[in-house]
Parts: sequence; structure tokens; C-alpha cells
Amino acid sequence: VQPNMDLLMIFIQLLLLGFDPSAATSLITGQRVCKAGKGKPCYKLAYFSELRRRLNFEDAALACRRDGGQLLSVKSTSEQKIIEQLITELRPTDGDFWIGLRRNRGGEDSSSNCSLQYYWLDGSKSTFRNWHSDEPSCGFEVCVVMYHQPSAPPGLGGLYMFQWNDDNCETKNNFICKYTAEPAQKHRLTNHTAADTPKHKHGSRSNASVVSLSALNLVYIIIPTIPLILLLVTVTGVCCFKLLARR
Repeated sequence: VQPNMDLLMIFIQLLLLGFDPSAATSLITGQRVCKAGKGKPCYKLAYFSELRRRLNFEDAALACRRDGGQLLSVKSTSEQKIIEQLITELRPTDGDFWIGLRRNRGGEDSSSNCSLQYYWLDGSKSTFRNWHSDEPSCGFEVCVVMYHQPSAPPGLGGLYMFQWNDDNCETKNNFICKYTAEPAQKHRLTNHTAADTPKHKHGSRSNASVVSLSALNLVYIIIPTIPLILLLVTVTGVCCFKLLARR
């Protein structure tokens, strides 16, 4: 009985706070993938086969922060290779990935050299870059993606695979989150969906994700059944009233 009461309380709280199904895209679920070794960062790839479920740059950055991380910063060639391997293991179809590199708007003159104006959202001072041969193009494209276009014909720089490109920040893309040091642990990479998990100060983020996801599933199940429940209650009441009237 107690677990059912707990789920009921979660449902009531969601109703009181207000529930917006569209907010589900602000939460990331799934396992983190960590590098071997203590104190190494972990990563989570948010990949969506459906374009409508992908996020623009700001929403992707917000989703990572709410999940306790930041959009990916890349510090070295070796880290770049790790990300490439993770994407390859995921076997996604065409779809670029947002990383946490951007520049401020201003000075959008496409003839100017803007390559030195980019900064990492997580404050990293890394100067490592992996631009495609004709990038960045500057102009109004200020946010950066990691190319993943396996079906595209090669350009002057070869295949559009894993090099970086400055893109319009409102473009909908997949994205990659990066997390600070976690206990050394290897996880199997899985496809990820989006949702919103706040980071609890004294709790496990993975447990919080499970609780939130369970509550979310509960809402999706209960809300459509409310009219049916009300109908059953009404019919039961009418039947009871008729029985009492006969007596």
C-alpha cells in the first residue's frame, strides 16, 4: 500500500505544481559513459532519430545543466577521439551534435577572423579545436556542432564526420553532455530520450532520474484515464442510489 501512496503523492504534487508535457524535452535519461580511471569525466550522448525532438543550442545547454553537467568541452585530441568512438558505438543516423563552444554575437562581418573569439560554456581554457577545413565561417553562426553526416558526399575537407562547424544557434540538433569526476565505472552506451532531472545536493542523480521518470510515466497513464474514472464513479453512484431507493 505504501508504494501506491507514494506514487499518489507524486501525482498530486505534479498537479499542484502544474505539468507541461512539452517540458519533458528538458530532461535527459540514460546511463553515463565514463573514461577508465579515477577522477576522469563522464559523458552522455542525447541522440534523437526524430528531428522534432532535437533541441536548439540554449535548450541543449539547459538540459545538460539540469542533469548536473555542461555541454561538452573538448580538451585534447585524445578526448576528441573518445567522443568519436562513443558516437560510432551509438550508430546514429545523420544528425550533428551540439558541443559547448560558442562566441558572443557582435562583429558578424564574415570577412573577419572570429576563430579566436570562441569560448567554452563550462569555463574550460582549452585551446584545442577541430574545425572543418572551411570553418568557422563567422557571420551570424555563433554556436558550434560536431559534424555527423555519414550519408553526405565528401567536401573539400573530406567526410563531414566529427569535425566542428559553427551553426545557427536555433538549429535543432542532438547534443553531448559532460560531467565532472565520478567514481571510475564503465557503462554500456544506450539511446537517450529527453526529460528534466534536478540535481539534488545530497542524493543520487540517477535515483532522481528514475523517480522523475516514474512520475512522468504515471502522469501519462493517469491523465487520459480520468474521464473513464469519473464515468465509472458516476455509474456506480447511480446504481447505488437506485438500489437504496428500491429498499
